[in-house]
Formats: sequence, C-alpha cells, structure tokens
Amino acid sequence: MVNMTSIPLPLGCVTCYFVRHGERVDHIDADWTYSAPVPYDPPLTAEGSYQARRTGALIYSLEKNAHAEPTEYLIVTSPFLRCAQTSEGIFKGFEQAWERDRDSGPADATNSWTIAVEPGLSEVMSENYFSQQVPDTIISWRKEEFEASGNGQGGVHYAKGYVPACEKMPVYPENFQNMMARFVSTLDQAVTRQIDQLSKESVPGNSGHKRRVVIFVTHGAGVGSFLWATTQQVVFNDIGYCCVSRAQVSGRKNSLPLPAFGTSRMPAYSWQVDYNAYMGHLARPPKS
Repeated sequence: MVNMTSIPLPLGCVTCYFVRHGERVDHIDADWTYSAPVPYDPPLTAEGSYQARRTGALIYSLEKNAHAEPTEYLIVTSPFLRCAQTSEGIFKGFEQAWERDRDSGPADATNSWTIAVEPGLSEVMSENYFSQQVPDTIISWRKEEFEASGNGQGGVHYAKGYVPACEKMPVYPENFQNMMARFVSTLDQAVTRQIDQLSKESVPGNSGHKRRVVIFVTHGAGVGSFLWATTQQVVFNDIGYCCVSRAQVSGRKNSLPLPAFGTSRMPAYSWQVDYNAYMGHLARPPKS
C-alpha cells in the first residue's frame, strides 16, 4: 500500500459522481413482478432511460471546464440491471451532448471511457426488499452483457483490469450498519486504486497522466451512504431517481492501511462536495 501522506492530493485529481439509478419498471407496473423471469432484478422504464441520458448530459456540462485535461472516465455500477442500464444511458447521454457541442468540445483522443461491475454497490440486502440471497450469477450476467456491448460500435469497453472491492453479492440479510460499512469500504478502495494509478503515472518521464473521474451508479441507500462518507451528514431523504452528487478528493485522513472490507463506517478520505442529490437536470422542457 502506498503511503498517502507522501502523495499530494490536489483538488480535482479524482472527481466522483454518485448517481442513483433511473425509474424502475416494478414501481410503475405492479403486475410486472408476477410474470418476470428474474423478479428481483427489474429494468428501467422508458422514463428511467430518459433520466439516465439526461444525467449523462449533465455530467458532460459539469465536465466541460475540465476538458483541457485528458480525462479517464470510469463508470462503476451495481450489478442490478436498472443500474447497468442507467450506466449505459449516462454514457450515451454524455456522448450525445459532446456530439452536439463538438465544435468546442475535446478531441476524442483526450478522453477514455470504461465500465466495471462492482458488487459492493449492490442494493441493501434488506428483508423488506428480498426474500432470499441474491445469487452471484447476476454479477457474471452484467459483465458478459457489458463485454458484448463494448465490442460493438459505439459501446463503452469493459474495464478488464478493474479489481472489485467485493467479489460476491452482499450476504442476506444485511443490517443498516453493515450496509453503510460496505459502501464506505467500496468508495475508499476504489479511490485508493485511482490515486495509486495516478502516482505511478506521475513519475518523471511519464507523459501519460490523466485526471480521473469515477461515476458510481448505485441505489438510494448507496447514494445516502456515499453522502455520509463525503459530508459526514446522514442524508437518506430526497434521494430521487438519477439524482447526481459530485465530490472531489481533497486529502487522505491518515496513512494507516485501509480497514478490512466492510468493517468500518469511517471514511479514509476528506472531500469537497458541490452537488448534493441534484435533480434539476431531469425536468422536461414545456410542450409548445
């Protein structure tokens, strides 16, 4: 483990977005579950897909000021289908916004996009939501789907080198404290890997340095946990579909090794948060 006290952490070296998935079909169609082949894993509605694309467009607009720097975008998603579809929509929305603004936008070569599945971002394994353990096959399903779509034209490639903070689905049932610790650990480990990579790229003679943007696509409980980790305030209300929070790493709190996964609810990093569960981008324009 790299000693973080020896590495400066300029504001913006790692920027994170925390996004809840879009509208899910079983919250609109009460009968969907009865005929669904995988009733615990609903997809997005058409509105949810629209929300995801709008979220990608918002992230593009927030990132425009940083486009002078080469940027590596990594989407890290919960393995649940609604989050995976939201992730794809975010990428599409970002790309569509860039295409509309390409005259003043960056060259393709300055930015790269990859996507990875992170079981640590899964829905809270509450007995109110599930009746039994969610199988680990959901993880491999999502990876295979992303790898297949990324091989096609216009898809985002799977981050084959990504090492998940958690290899398996969370154990059912899961209490609130364990859920919080899981999300804090997932955030800490993901950010640490980004900073470790930046430190390797910053050695003399290496011109491959890119700023890092990590987009975490998760569930309401996950966004609330991330806001706790970055603001030290409990925020579990008003976490709407495709709300967006933005946080930038400002420092490492100490040089101790990270605790074992899921054993601590105290975050390892200090943060500056300038968007907190923002939803203003989702309003539809008035009909003429």
